[in-house]
Amino acid sequence: MLKPELLRQWANSSEPSPLKLFRLPAVLALTYLVLGALYIFFSGRFASSLAKSIGQLEFIERYKGYAFIFVSAVGLYLLSTWLLRRIQQREHTIHDYRNKIVVAYEHSMAGLFASSIAHDINNVMMGVEFVVDGLNSQQAPLEDHLVILRKANENLKQLAGSLGKVSGHHMSDSVEAFDLAALARESIGIAALHNKVRKCIVDYSGPESLIFTGRKILFSQMLLNLIINAGDATDHHGKIMVKLFIDSSELVIEVCDDGPGIPEDMRETVMQPLFTTKSDGHGLGLISLDVCAKVHNGSVKISQSPMGGAAFEIRLPK
Repeated sequence: MLKPELLRQWANSSEPSPLKLFRLPAVLALTYLVLGALYIFFSGRFASSLAKSIGQLEFIERYKGYAFIFVSAVGLYLLSTWLLRRIQQREHTIHDYRNKIVVAYEHSMAGLFASSIAHDINNVMMGVEFVVDGLNSQQAPLEDHLVILRKANENLKQLAGSLGKVSGHHMSDSVEAFDLAALARESIGIAALHNKVRKCIVDYSGPESLIFTGRKILFSQMLLNLIINAGDATDHHGKIMVKLFIDSSELVIEVCDDGPGIPEDMRETVMQPLFTTKSDGHGLGLISLDVCAKVHNGSVKISQSPMGGAAFEIRLPK
């Protein structure tokens, strides 16, 4: 993947030094000065030798000046044409490089997002595995297990669809009106089957129903990852709160926990793809958070939770 640091290094390595930038203008100015001085000196002597009177000298000097202006204008025209062509060639080269960088970046982001989706599929499959184990031990009514399996199957179909769209280098583009409050509760139910959340206390605070128009699968991925990350942060047995409310003209989604929290100097770093502090982590869980916020023109803020741990706040225009 093309990292910003590598691009900056490439840009710095290809950037000319100030000495090189001023060398060509200085050479051109000096050349013009020398040629102009030589022209004035020798043409003046030549005019003096030809002129037999002051009137003839003035006439020769006048047309000598016209000739100098004409030759200078032609020279400037040819020089500026040559320079503009060089600049145009450079611009074409830069444009081609820029397009190649954009394409490479899109490919890398598509691969990264595909990895994130695979990560989310694995999270859902862990919940399915737990349900299958429950069916074998008959710990819960069959109907409860079937409801969870149906939801898991729906999520897997949506994730598989997103994975297919990523191969075309674009994210999920299915915009629909859905009940975000119901989706939050469903995500809590699916995440609660994960081994990192199974022993946690996960609560929901928000309206019974809240209709939002957007990309439903991105919200499902985001909520699932945030809850599982919170469970991981609390060492698999803490308290997690999922909040949903309206603040002025913004929709706010907040996931809090009572874990150790995230230090201020690391709150920007944890949002970077592939960054992780876990020995078994891949740094893919928060990609869905960043994508969901950006696709819906929202913002993400990481702060300290009132519960003592980390708080992830997503604000979206309503």
